[in-house]
Amino acid sequence: MTATYKDLQQATGLSLATISKFYNGGTVRDGNARAIEQAAERLGYRPNGVARSLRSRRSGTIGVLLPALDNDFHLTVIAGVESALRPYGMSVIVSSSPDAAAGAVDLLLSRMVDGIVAVPSRHDVDALRRAAERVPVVQVDWRADGLDTDGVYLDNHGAGALAARHLVDHGHRRLAVIGGDPAISTMRERTEGFLDVARAHGAQVDDAAVSGGPLTVENGRDAMQRLLVLPERPSAVFCANYELTLGAVITLNESGLRLGQDLSVAGFDGLELAQATVPKLTVVVQPTHELAVRAAERIRERLDERGRDRPGSAVRDVADPIDVVVPPRLVAGGSVARLPRPDALEA
Repeated sequence: MTATYKDLQQATGLSLATISKFYNGGTVRDGNARAIEQAAERLGYRPNGVARSLRSRRSGTIGVLLPALDNDFHLTVIAGVESALRPYGMSVIVSSSPDAAAGAVDLLLSRMVDGIVAVPSRHDVDALRRAAERVPVVQVDWRADGLDTDGVYLDNHGAGALAARHLVDHGHRRLAVIGGDPAISTMRERTEGFLDVARAHGAQVDDAAVSGGPLTVENGRDAMQRLLVLPERPSAVFCANYELTLGAVITLNESGLRLGQDLSVAGFDGLELAQATVPKLTVVVQPTHELAVRAAERIRERLDERGRDRPGSAVRDVADPIDVVVPPRLVAGGSVARLPRPDALEA
């Protein structure tokens, strides 16, 4: 005989209301969620997704919208959202939007998703704004202009500041930053954070030592090449994203200069790359999995609010957007030398 909610109630001692809330995507205590999952596994209980959708007027699915599916950051977002929703009986549908013709947002809505977690592309902003009138939308990574929804972001200014402080603490006073496209808010904020701290502590960062451009390995290579031929070469460089870091390290290796001896480098993300360099690369890390999990939590909280305020409504109640900001961390390797002169900052 197929197990039922009443069987789960007897096995866990929890109320039918709590069990129903868990399987309909509501928020329950972590201990209760684990007890329900364990009892369901023992009893062989499997929720009836069709019946659940009819009762709740929800599909039990969340859309994940990404610009592309070709890098670790985007794949980690998918994995993080899925892992956070799975214990609540929810699943994800992924759609990528490499160009304006993709219609990715409309595709997700046609699949009756209950909400959307989006790393937004500029060409999807209007569609996401319309979608937010129907379902909760949470932005991840960067805030798109004109899209007033909840968001989960790295403290990008703090990430750049963290890198600069590490370099000046190690005695470096001639600095450079390979900062990427300033039109992208995350890159602009990382560069600004780096420059604010560097200049506040007397470091020299010439205009020629601040580079922009696309977020590509090739641009990282070209930017590092330009730095290496400056009349007054910097002693340390911060690369503000993974592709730029990879390109810069490739150029440095090809030049014959020694990482961490002839030139110090602090990168961004890429712990695998950090493990592969000699010496290990110092990197500022964004906790991508945590960003994704926090975005999934915001979606669930918004769905709970909608369920309490307007049961069965297809339209999200208007509420002030909430931003969740996650701090970066620095993983020190051996790629930043401590200069012999005694001018490092006091702790």
